[in-house]
Amino acid sequence: MGLNRIHSGQENIFLGRVGIGSPSPEALTVNGNISSNGFVSSQTINSNNFTGRWNGIPLSGEQVSIEGIDIKSTTIFTDTGQDAGIENLYLKATEDGRAVWDTIQDNEIDFHNTSIEGDLTVIGDIIEYASGNVVYSKTSVFTKSLSSGYNNLNTFTADQFKTAKYVITLYESTSSNRTALEVLVTHNGTDAEGTTYGIVDAQATSLLSDISASVGTTINLAIKTTEDCDVIVNGVAHY
Repeated sequence: MGLNRIHSGQENIFLGRVGIGSPSPEALTVNGNISSNGFVSSQTINSNNFTGRWNGIPLSGEQVSIEGIDIKSTTIFTDTGQDAGIENLYLKATEDGRAVWDTIQDNEIDFHNTSIEGDLTVIGDIIEYASGNVVYSKTSVFTKSLSSGYNNLNTFTADQFKTAKYVITLYESTSSNRTALEVLVTHNGTDAEGTTYGIVDAQATSLLSDISASVGTTINLAIKTTEDCDVIVNGVAHY
């Protein structure tokens, strides 16, 4: 037996389940929309699809739990208001407490007393600073295809440069020929001096014939090879 009448202005109690638009498996089931000009109070709100704006109490602690990759934004703007597309973005906390999608700008992220476990891939140079943002050391990799004879390879900027150590590998891409060596270089602003040591050849004839250093706007290595090959130079410069 259903309830046919309610009394305006009085408290009406519905015993059992109430279905509006469909039978009710719960205490109240609505097949359609619910509109309210006031508050809807509930200990738990469970929805498969929530659209609109959250105007409830601030969420803190672990009140937001996301599993998998369930965060998705279809129209993304950075903190500056520019349309950033949908790739290579990260969530950034702003000064006013908002979380926005944004791009990583140069020198924007600083790590203090942070350890990294696992692999670290760097595309570019690794620069270590002393106090006052003065460059203390710089690690770079230089590569070039060399022809038989003398070849010039520009390396570190000479300004404020004091010394550098290079680990050099000469190799042929079509064979297993390899020559490895180390070079230590310094300069006085006009002339550069270098010492070559630890030459190791994987074959009878070395790919290296001679190597020397010079200084201009950069520290340059003049590498003389016995045949065409490629070079990989891993250098650490101190300023």
